Amino acid sequence: MIYSFYHITDVHYYSKRNFKCDWRTFPQPNTQICILRSEEAFKKALEIVTEDKDTSTVIITGDLTDHGESYSHEEVRDILQEFTDNGGNPFVYTDNHDYPYFSVHGFDENGKKFPMEHLPEDVVKEMYYPFARGKAFDTFDDGTTYIAEILPGLYHIAMGYDAKDTKSLLYPYFSDELMDWVKMHVEKAQQKGATVICSTHRPVVAPSPAYEVVGKGHSFIDGDKRIKQLADMGIRLFFSGHSHAQCLKEITSDKGNKIYSVQTSSIAAFPPKMRKITIDTEKGTAYIRTIDIELPDLGMSFSEYAKKGFLGIIEKIPYNMEHDVVAFANTEGGISLPKDLILKHPKIVMFLGRKLNGLTYSKVAKFSKKYHDLTEADYESVKDKKFVNLVLDLIANLYRGNAHYSPETVEYKITMGSFRKIEKLLSVLHIDIKKTLNGYTLAEFIEPLLYNSGPDDDNTTVKLG
Repeated sequence: MIYSFYHITDVHYYSKRNFKCDWRTFPQPNTQICILRSEEAFKKALEIVTEDKDTSTVIITGDLTDHGESYSHEEVRDILQEFTDNGGNPFVYTDNHDYPYFSVHGFDENGKKFPMEHLPEDVVKEMYYPFARGKAFDTFDDGTTYIAEILPGLYHIAMGYDAKDTKSLLYPYFSDELMDWVKMHVEKAQQKGATVICSTHRPVVAPSPAYEVVGKGHSFIDGDKRIKQLADMGIRLFFSGHSHAQCLKEITSDKGNKIYSVQTSSIAAFPPKMRKITIDTEKGTAYIRTIDIELPDLGMSFSEYAKKGFLGIIEKIPYNMEHDVVAFANTEGGISLPKDLILKHPKIVMFLGRKLNGLTYSKVAKFSKKYHDLTEADYESVKDKKFVNLVLDLIANLYRGNAHYSPETVEYKITMGSFRKIEKLLSVLHIDIKKTLNGYTLAEFIEPLLYNSGPDDDNTTVKLG
């Protein structure tokens, strides 16, 4: 049997009706999420599914809206209904952006934010009932978790979760009761010869060590344990979003059973992507293919547009450190240093900024000379390249997947050599960096941002046996 379906996540739909000003002249905010183009991205993604002759089925794993206010939810619901009326087969999941704990706002006639209300969680879930629980043949607890036969012989379990801090929805976990319920249904499905896949919103396992630190509290408390339990139940594919990271991880349980954590980027953020999955039960394989979302009239690819918005503030940080300390201190979300501390020591900040902007690969390579085997030709090839550009690239790699600096490249050798030397210096000072980096060394923390040594994060065929 061959099953095909799509995975879309983190729609972050933001209604144009939330703008009292002309949204067309409104500058794209410097965030990872492209709210100005979220409507177009969602419609384009569903258009791709509609035009596919193989399948009309799509799993959408949460954050259907960006702010959870009524305009956005009403429009998403209407778009899903139109998609269904045209033969589409959607299965959705709502999550924290759909009934947020953070401030919700629109934009007034002058482009300034004004407060708005988000819809209550129970109202939101009822709105999407026809595309979620309404298709289920069983639900768990409050109905957030449900199981549905999305194609004949293919069951999908959308798994809700509990959280230590329900106000901010941080530190998620699956309860023992939920896992028992999942196991019961998996066993029943297997007795019928059916295939089962699972999904949730937040990543059960972090896409990278860096995400474990910068996204602390967003991955599951006991994610490694739970995903291995699912592998031992016979689940081979687990889908999620939330992190906006394009990532495919192979996990093996202690009993030798494999499961693939398929994390897909947001369709309205950097990088804007969706996936098509084709399962061949006879061959015991799943072909996972990535599709880039493209929109017209941007003057560039949607991926470039999204990256420009995402890195817009971050790219200014090194320059502002050296030339505009006030702007550096006011950087929203770009740094974690206290504003007062920055303004109190402007000369130190400017000095550090000047040194950072003046760093070239060759200077960094000389610093870490004992930890790599570069030739004179290698030094020559990178002598004028700014090291700060690599830092920005590593930030982008946290989300786009398939980091491309292989161990043979000069950039890899210089970067890894530098961090190994820093580790050496820290050990001399008796500083245990592992305490800060969730048990990782600096090298282990940085390497996945340089090079992807696992399965291809975008397009690959995996074995399900």
